[in-house]
Amino acid sequence: MGGTDDLTAEESLAVAREAAESGAEVACRYFREGIANDYKRDRMDPVSKADQEAQDRIVEALRERDPAAAIVGEENDARKTVPDSGTAWIIDPIDGTNNFVRDNRLWGISLARTVDGDPVAAATALPAIGDTYAAGDGRVERNGLECGVSDRTDPSSLIAAPIFGLKQRDRDDYDAVTGYIHHELGDLRRLGSGQTSLALVACGELDAAISTVRMTAWDTVAGAHMVRAGGGRVTDLAGDRWRHDSDSLIATNGEIHEEVLSELRDRLDGERI
Repeated sequence: MGGTDDLTAEESLAVAREAAESGAEVACRYFREGIANDYKRDRMDPVSKADQEAQDRIVEALRERDPAAAIVGEENDARKTVPDSGTAWIIDPIDGTNNFVRDNRLWGISLARTVDGDPVAAATALPAIGDTYAAGDGRVERNGLECGVSDRTDPSSLIAAPIFGLKQRDRDDYDAVTGYIHHELGDLRRLGSGQTSLALVACGELDAAISTVRMTAWDTVAGAHMVRAGGGRVTDLAGDRWRHDSDSLIATNGEIHEEVLSELRDRLDGERI
């Protein structure tokens, strides 16, 4: 360990839930209220005052309960990298901002606590839908009730979600992954929120979530922790254990993991030749 951790696993989980709910309260004040938004890289990368104010409220809540932890967040002046030692909170104040600003209910407030770079607790609140997903040590819950990954193994019965941003350089990989899902699996769900997709895998609502490109920590860490807590498996494309700095993320119910990896590698190798 990089230092003494003042919170137990249960306390970390409680703080994650409370902070997510506090951020959700702020975000909901602005949802479907016609607020203006700015853009980061391009017109498909919006940011609103709801994102910024929700993150401020979450940080305030975390500072009250866990003042020594570093804050890693998408907005404002938070640091952008996960420390390899000590404790940290990774925050996405609104995951699925494109959905949020278009009045679509598929968006969430997501955060995870890490100790020496590894997640120990996470929560993702979807307030416009009414679901909250949370995971501590070896247990994932939906609205306070324990759940877990699916047990499906027949490829034709599997529903998978591609998790990609909208950078032009990633479009070829996105095409390859969606082509694989369309042709080899049962169905595809593109939700526009990586954390929502991963939470749904953790509780068996989806069977897999796939990204073959590097994603940010705030888009992935909480959900990846939930999938593992729910009995699933999360690796990179090579099959190595996924970390916040991995260059790809394959999350499945575990039963189908090796088959999905093999099929994806074959398809991507063919695309890249």
